[in-house]
Amino acid sequence: MLPLLLSLSLGAQGAQGPTATAHAVATPPVIDGRLTDPAWQEAEPVTGFVQRELHEGAPITERTEVRIVTDGEALYVGAWLYDTDPRGIVAGEKVRDGDITKSDYFGVLLDTYHDRQNGFVFTTTPAAIEYDAQVVSEGEGGGIQLPGQTRAMAGSLGGFNLNWDGTWTVATSVDSAGWYAEFRIPFTTLRYGAGESQTWGLNLVRSIRRKNEEAFWSFIPRQFSLMKISRAGTLEGVRVPSRRVWTVTPYALAGTERNFGVDPEARRRADAGGEIKYGVTCSFRRSGRSSSRTPASSQPARRRPWTSSSRAASASTPSASPCPS
Repeated sequence: MLPLLLSLSLGAQGAQGPTATAHAVATPPVIDGRLTDPAWQEAEPVTGFVQRELHEGAPITERTEVRIVTDGEALYVGAWLYDTDPRGIVAGEKVRDGDITKSDYFGVLLDTYHDRQNGFVFTTTPAAIEYDAQVVSEGEGGGIQLPGQTRAMAGSLGGFNLNWDGTWTVATSVDSAGWYAEFRIPFTTLRYGAGESQTWGLNLVRSIRRKNEEAFWSFIPRQFSLMKISRAGTLEGVRVPSRRVWTVTPYALAGTERNFGVDPEARRRADAGGEIKYGVTCSFRRSGRSSSRTPASSQPARRRPWTSSSRAASASTPSASPCPS
């Protein structure tokens, strides 16, 4: 009877998922991996992690608490990863996007459009590595490294893009009670829909290497992984900045042209113009283009051997945009 009740409970959670709230703060925490800032104490802890491995459906064996805050410019995630045997914590290698399966790790999945299909993954280990990726269509279509493939080949395949490197910050620390991870994920690193107050999909994962244990905040059955975004929980109260993004690209073209059948001499010509892109949101942009042309001059121009037309062009670099590419 108890296994049946547990199964029904987890099934209901999978349909709806748990809910967390991003607590708004005026003063953001300092990212040092210590989690001692007052901002963290104001947020409600996220708990209730459930094992995918080793014992599917069972509660996590080590105390785990996560708090999420925002200052309107970035999302901050603090994880208290307690461990009754801190000497058994496996830090792993210190390589960006390295193999995290050989170490303890903690990760965050953000479904910023709340479409239950696509998202961003941010993960770290006790060694404070940055492991990040984009998930498309719940990771279907590849992206997993197979024998004979390089990491670049595997990362660019299908729905799990490990080659994506976002701009974010993470710090960790270890003491006699366990290890701790502190993330700062700027909203400029992410893409999201319109509206200053948003609801996103969220899942959290913790792995305890020595126990071969992996647990999720929103339960993931053994046949799936973190990329199963449709089973993620919900993050409410995400206050994103309201911004309008302008990208201006002017250009100038100059050259000479000649029709040998009609023109006795080469003629100079010049074009100038530009393109303006206006971001209504970080996911939708309008664009416009204008140009002007200087009439061709009949003044003689020096001819270049073996060519009937020559043109030189110069274009400025587009202005920086706070929305990610």
